[in-house]
Amino acid sequence: MPEGWQVGIFIHVLAVFALGGGLAISFATFEMMRHARTVQEVRVWSGLGRILSQYQVLPATALVLLLSGGYLVSELNEEWSDLWISFSALALVAASGVGLLVITPRMQAIGRAAGPAPDGPVPAGIMAQLRDPVLFGAILANDFTSIAIVWNMTIQPGSAGAVLSIVILAGLGAAAGYALSRSGRG
Repeated sequence: MPEGWQVGIFIHVLAVFALGGGLAISFATFEMMRHARTVQEVRVWSGLGRILSQYQVLPATALVLLLSGGYLVSELNEEWSDLWISFSALALVAASGVGLLVITPRMQAIGRAAGPAPDGPVPAGIMAQLRDPVLFGAILANDFTSIAIVWNMTIQPGSAGAVLSIVILAGLGAAAGYALSRSGRG
């Protein structure tokens, strides 16, 4: 019979896979919408985004990660004062906030705009929403933040390394998304 901490690690790893899958689907959905040639394509891809949003896939997996991670910290006698743990948890909460407050409303607005739009080429207003540098920057910042969190969880760097990995990768993601969106590439 497995011990409690082993079940905790299993649940934690499953949540990591679920979060990674959700982020990958979200990014792919957004990219397919950005490269759509017709408003019909935007509608189809925004429907996939609605499914993720409707079931709160990303916030739910973030919550499971936080709960299972908290359990593991207490079970394995780790210390919350280790910044690779506490700063990673804080980064996960912050990324969830960015998703709920920045990404989700903008993606939902795109879907709402595409619904009544006439079939044919993507209207300029919807294209402007899809080229929103804040939206693209937020999506890539969250994706890069998740990579930094996995780095921290596997490498367990010292405090400075833990903070720097998240700050640098989240900043690179935000800057890359913003720059690519502004340049018309990406």
